[in-house]
Amino acid sequence: MKRIFVFIFIVLVSCEKDGSSPKEIVYDTIKPGNYLPVYPGTWWRYLVNDKMIVIDSVSMEYRLHSYRNSPDYNYDEDGDLIITYSDSVYVPFLNSQPIYGYFKIEWIMPPFGNYYTKWPILSETVGFKFERNWEDKRFGDFSEKVEVKNIIFNGIDSVLILEGHWAYGPNVANKSYQEFAKGIGLTKELIIDTVNLDTLSKKRLIDYFVND
Repeated sequence: MKRIFVFIFIVLVSCEKDGSSPKEIVYDTIKPGNYLPVYPGTWWRYLVNDKMIVIDSVSMEYRLHSYRNSPDYNYDEDGDLIITYSDSVYVPFLNSQPIYGYFKIEWIMPPFGNYYTKWPILSETVGFKFERNWEDKRFGDFSEKVEVKNIIFNGIDSVLILEGHWAYGPNVANKSYQEFAKGIGLTKELIIDTVNLDTLSKKRLIDYFVND
């Protein structure tokens, strides 16, 4: 205990002598995108399938976050596993999940690496394509394929239109449809059975507060 005290004392005395002070680490803050304004304290209230209310909410502050970004199969010359992490940054948390602009953090599960990566949620580029989530495709590609189809003006807001489909599995006849309004966020989400022309799922924005 005495050694620890002496070490701290020496550091403090050294700082006083050269006029310096311990440097404070400054972290970057990842601000929300225009069509996904997840500012701290923001919330959205949705009506789901005309009978259930769902609230999406953002943390009350930006939180410091980093994630492991090295897979299990990275080893050094001595055979030791190399584990690295992303830079720590402040990000908002939407429904308890960190949001990096238009990206979320997705887990790449074993045996594919056991690490995390940034994964797109949407984009402002028409024609941009991505998969909704990471999927283990060893037994078939069940992933939802999403494309930014258009940016329109509905008379009030600029709106991003996203459409999704499935190439394999039980959802192959279904299509998804999403609208993201600028400065508001997700306003509408549908899943439609294209064979029977049935609406399988419907989510509609009924109230919101964006704390920008």
